[in-house]
Amino acid sequence: MKILVIADIHGDFQTLEKILDKSPEPDLVVCPGNFTDAFKLPPEFSQLDIADLILQKLLSLGKPLLCVPGNHDPPETLDLFEDYKINLHAKLKPFKGLQFLGYGGAHTPFNTLFEPTEEEVKEALNSLSNSVKNPLVLVVHNPPKNTKSDQLSSGKHVGSQAIRDFILAKKPILTLTAHIHEAAGQDILGGTVIFNPGPAFQGKFGLVEIGKTIKCKTLKLQ
Repeated sequence: MKILVIADIHGDFQTLEKILDKSPEPDLVVCPGNFTDAFKLPPEFSQLDIADLILQKLLSLGKPLLCVPGNHDPPETLDLFEDYKINLHAKLKPFKGLQFLGYGGAHTPFNTLFEPTEEEVKEALNSLSNSVKNPLVLVVHNPPKNTKSDQLSSGKHVGSQAIRDFILAKKPILTLTAHIHEAAGQDILGGTVIFNPGPAFQGKFGLVEIGKTIKCKTLKLQ
């Protein structure tokens, strides 16, 4: 199975178009959040307008799409996800022999729009845990704490302990994440592959191949 991973678009429609034109053909597209940017908004457009345009462009590939919101995305983005039948936030969905579980948002110092507390993350994941069946793919905006994926350029780790605990308990084969722009790349946590493709607004995206092994690659527009 090939999964195209596009994260942290931040409303950059033109760069997204270029990524979709250059991307390999996948079986599934997964977007771990930040379709919009709370601090950069074109005149006369709402964030929901931008999110809708981005989602329509992603759907134009004609491939199955699964999404969770990022911290910049307004909560009403979930209504769009539901309308398009692509919502993975706080849900479990099967796809070609795998289970996908998603949870979006991230706590930040910047008072952005979708910032669940650690307790809310823990409660949501625990409420789904009894229904989890391996092989599981976890899709989260906020990376697990104390990994390469949650490390700022300063060296500080800013990810989620609740997500880390869930990964260690449920052992997904793969976790797709985003949020920390400088932390693109791969790590391993308790046997789980952690992959952040990097921000799409910088021309970065990811391709994951799941077979006997899991291969993750960050690609970048030239």
